[in-house]
Amino acid sequence: MKKIVSILFISCFILQATAQDLHEDALTAASYAYAHAKKAHAANNVFHTQEYADKAIESFRKAEDLASQCECMEANETAYQATTDLESALEQDTYERSRFYVKRAKELGSTLLEQLTKCRVDSQNAVAQNPVEAKEAAIAEASEEVEQKQQELEEKRRQLNLEQQRLEQQIAEQNKLKAEFEAKRAAELKQQTAIKAKAELALKKLETALQELSIVLNEDATFQAQKDYLRSQSDLENETLDDTKNFYVDRAKELTRTAMKQFAGNAEN
Repeated sequence: MKKIVSILFISCFILQATAQDLHEDALTAASYAYAHAKKAHAANNVFHTQEYADKAIESFRKAEDLASQCECMEANETAYQATTDLESALEQDTYERSRFYVKRAKELGSTLLEQLTKCRVDSQNAVAQNPVEAKEAAIAEASEEVEQKQQELEEKRRQLNLEQQRLEQQIAEQNKLKAEFEAKRAAELKQQTAIKAKAELALKKLETALQELSIVLNEDATFQAQKDYLRSQSDLENETLDDTKNFYVDRAKELTRTAMKQFAGNAEN
C-alpha cells in the first residue's frame, strides 16, 4: 500500500511539474498574442493593423493548443474565437472594419490571460490534494459529468421526439390537404367531362341544323362545319371547370356568328 501511495505521490509530482510547464507556456503564448493584438489595435492604418494581427494569430493558435493540453477548455475556446476574429480582420479591405475585429480579439486576449491564470491556480490546488482525495474527486467529477451527459442526451432525445411528432403532424396535414385537393379536382374533372360530352353533342346538332337550314334557304350555299369544338381529355386536365364552360360558350358564339354572316350573304344574293 505504501508503495502504491509513493507511486501516486511521485506521479502527482510529475503531473504537477508537467502541468505547470504547460500552463506557463500557455500563459507566455497568450501574453505574446495579447501584446500583438494591442499593437494591431493601436496601429493607425490597415497595413500595420493586419501585420500585427497576423503575428497575433500565430500566438493565439499556440495558446489554443496548449490550453487544450492543459484541459483549460474555456481558455481553448477563447483563443479559438480570438483567432477567428483576427482571421476576419485580415479579410477586410478597410481600416475601420479590420480594427473592429482586432478590438474584439484584443478583449478576448485579456480574457484568455485571466482564464489561463485561473486554470493554473485550479490545477495547482487539485494536485495539492492527497492521492486518495484526488482520486475520489476525479471519480465524483467523472460521475457528475456522465450524469450530466445522460441528462443532455435524454433532453436531445425528447426534443427529437417532439420534432418527429411535429414533422409527422405536418406530413399528415399535407397528405390530408393533398387528398382533399385531389378529390375536389377529380369531382371537377368529372363535371368537365360531362359538360364536354353534352356541349360537343349540342354543338354538333347545332351545326347539323344550320347545315340543313342553309340547304333549305339556298341549295348552292352549304354551311361550312367548324368542328373546332372537339377536344381531348388531356385538354380538360389542363384547365379549370370555368375554363371548360367558357370554351364551349365561345365556340357556340363563334358558330352563331359564322352562321349569321353566311345567311346574311345568302340573303343579299
